[in-house]
Amino acid sequence: MLGALLVAIALVVGSDLGRVPLAAAYLVSGLLFAGGWAMLLGLPRLRSSAVVLAVSAAATTVIVALTDDTEGIRWVTAALAISLALVFLHTLTRRGGPDQVVVSLSSMALGLGALGSGAFVADAALRPLGREAIVAALGAAAVGAVLDAAVRNRPRLSEWSLPISLVLGVLIGLAAAVVIGGPWNGPLVAGLLGAGVSHAFRSILSDVPDSVEPAMDRSGSALAQLSLGGGSVLFVGVLPTVVTWLFQHVG
Repeated sequence: MLGALLVAIALVVGSDLGRVPLAAAYLVSGLLFAGGWAMLLGLPRLRSSAVVLAVSAAATTVIVALTDDTEGIRWVTAALAISLALVFLHTLTRRGGPDQVVVSLSSMALGLGALGSGAFVADAALRPLGREAIVAALGAAAVGAVLDAAVRNRPRLSEWSLPISLVLGVLIGLAAAVVIGGPWNGPLVAGLLGAGVSHAFRSILSDVPDSVEPAMDRSGSALAQLSLGGGSVLFVGVLPTVVTWLFQHVG
């Protein structure tokens, strides 16, 4: 998927260049994701939903740009809390039954979760061995997205998509450790988790639930697929921080 490759490359390169380039890469990735999220899930009020997510991406970008230590990323929770309040106001002002309101709220909350998770790349970039974990997790997510897209219409091959993605994630993690230098265990775990979590994210969202009523065919549009690919990479953004923290404190 093009969206996954674009977001992964942007965030990996940005994390290596510094706070401002990373913030710019995150903003572009967040806006790409926000633009097609509501369309992907067939939610009503496409424009206003995209605006709410775009505002959240912009607010979180400021935090990414200002994060100069591993404590600064905690402000992401404040940005997400404000964004969630906007989501509630936006959703509750529309007409519809309780089921539709719940679906809209949960879908938009998941979108905020992907944006918040992606912001943690800024935290991992400041940690020892975080660079390798970022390359492994995001690279595995992007390669897995490409693999899923390649076998989507081949039922027999699609059954092997997850195990192949996991193997590729491990190989990407090992390659990142060899090329960048450093221990191999952290990148290996990051690549494995990145492949598995991103695959689960795409699998769940590829089948739009029947309870979402408007315009089912929109989920196949180019913008919606870009959002799906980009979101599957953003969603694993917190994994490098988790992996590096665990190996620092447990290993």
